[in-house]
Amino acid sequence: MQTNSAAVLFSLSVSIGVTMVGLGIVWPILPILAAQMGVGGFVVGTIIASFNVSRTACAPFVGRFSDRMGRKSFILIGLVLYAAVSCAYLAAHSAEALIAVRLAHGFTSLLVVPIAMALAADIAPQGQLGNYMGTLNMAAMIGLGVGPTLGGVIQEHFGMPAAFYALCIVSLGTAAFVIFFVPPDRESGAVTRRTGTATFRQILADRTAFAIVLMRFFSASGQGAVYTFLPIYAHQIGMSGSRFGILLSANVFLIALMQRPVGRLADRTNPKRVVILGMFGVAVAVFCMPFSTDFWRLLVLNILMGTSTGFILPGSLVITGYLGRTMGMASLMSVTDAAYSFGMIVSPILSGVIFDALGISWVFTAGASLIAVGGVIVAVLLRNYSPPLDEGR
Repeated sequence: MQTNSAAVLFSLSVSIGVTMVGLGIVWPILPILAAQMGVGGFVVGTIIASFNVSRTACAPFVGRFSDRMGRKSFILIGLVLYAAVSCAYLAAHSAEALIAVRLAHGFTSLLVVPIAMALAADIAPQGQLGNYMGTLNMAAMIGLGVGPTLGGVIQEHFGMPAAFYALCIVSLGTAAFVIFFVPPDRESGAVTRRTGTATFRQILADRTAFAIVLMRFFSASGQGAVYTFLPIYAHQIGMSGSRFGILLSANVFLIALMQRPVGRLADRTNPKRVVILGMFGVAVAVFCMPFSTDFWRLLVLNILMGTSTGFILPGSLVITGYLGRTMGMASLMSVTDAAYSFGMIVSPILSGVIFDALGISWVFTAGASLIAVGGVIVAVLLRNYSPPLDEGR
């Protein structure tokens, strides 16, 4: 007997939200840990990027295996491995060891978030795909927004090792929650198949799927420039750390708050419209940042960026969800996730080169250009796209 899909969605949202809190806990701590090892900036960047290297390399394979073997078991294995990785951070006493742990952390994350997204798309009732995807993504973004603050507090009052122990506890606690509250695949409505899942080459050969892959890459490449160099720009114009924290929080939490309403909008209209609108909104916000030299202007631009990003994510997930019903839900979502991860690898490196050669203003110009070019390409590729007729439009 199939479990109520809304109950499964709630359980998934709690699980993903708490998982992302745990992931965010180590976000502000890892650069400090790396710096304490006495390594240079390039090595620190390599350590940070390693997380996305393994995600990019392994995502297509993990998605196909999940489409054939199930959802819940993958999520549980990922959460248990999360806990093991937390302890491994404490045992990493060299840059090489820390890179290895980050590679493992990136791989384990693939077993949780994209697979949970695929399960949410599997169980979404007709006409509610955007609502379901937006709900789950909202939980993820809220968790990611809370995590860094919690991690900073834990480090300040209890020490750095306590933050990694907290990640371990959160991961194991979430695994226990999944065991008891997320039903087995045969009851939840998960869609698995032994055959018929699209290969990486087949996904890229599909015009619509290729558009979403490019959208994820260009968005990550442009936005990554902001997340990497906005702190430096804020410092250059004399902004306090607390005020910069407000900018980042406004950006992240607006992304989270936009997920459900935009998801419902994407259920009622052609989702390509919200994706394209969001991409150009982000491009405008990023382009204007180096011309803004006070807190309030940058706050407005971060609000615009967060709101626009909040349009991109649910719209693209709705399109991905429709395609995934024929290509394999986790197969497709893992490939789009890999495109995002690859963008987050390219962005810091490219931005660093531009920063050294031309200055920080050009970092934002290049980031905005990447997003705008990506928006044009996506608009062309999706110009004839319409959602399936059976979704009630």
